[in-house]
Amino acid sequence: MIMTPIEIQSKSFKGSGMGYQKADVDTFMAQVVSAYEELYKENMSLKEKLDNMTESLNHYKEIEKSLQKALVLAETTAEETVVSAKKNAIVIEQEAVLKAQSIVADAKVDLERVRGQMDLLMKKYESYKAQYRALADAQIQLLDSEAFSFKAAAEDMEGLEKAAAEHLDVLQASPVNSGEKISEGESDAQEKTEQEDDFDETLSTDDSMIKDFSDIFDNKKED
Repeated sequence: MIMTPIEIQSKSFKGSGMGYQKADVDTFMAQVVSAYEELYKENMSLKEKLDNMTESLNHYKEIEKSLQKALVLAETTAEETVVSAKKNAIVIEQEAVLKAQSIVADAKVDLERVRGQMDLLMKKYESYKAQYRALADAQIQLLDSEAFSFKAAAEDMEGLEKAAAEHLDVLQASPVNSGEKISEGESDAQEKTEQEDDFDETLSTDDSMIKDFSDIFDNKKED
């Protein structure tokens, strides 16, 4: 065990008749105590520094271990993150491809449906067009017929008037058979009246058909 300066200073020796001089020994001991005290203090200081440095070293070693663990964990996490990111990227890419294929398929179905509707509408349009054309042709033929010929109607009226005038002349020229002629005149007048009624009815019916035809084309223009 290392002696302290106080232990050395308090050390005493027994006297003898043949020993060293007490003053020389005390002086030397004082010098030894002084030198030893300096060495002791320096040693204690170095020991304290060594303890501090050891403690710091241990602290830094703990930090190093923590950093190494953190580094290893970070590397492991980074690798796992990269692997997970790659997997997620593959999954996302596959989902995007499937979604795109689904969208394209739906678009094709919609396109075919719209094409079918367009074909159906075109067929209906052609059908309506043919019907309207047939109706228009029929109305044109009706307009070109004698039923709408005012010239023919006027000639018929002139013929009726001429026949009535001739019958009237015959009645006036034959007073003996006036009764019989009057009867014939009345019959002709009745026939004339019936013909005029038939002509008026024809005109009325044709006027209705003309009105229907006009309404159809007015509606067509509005559409």
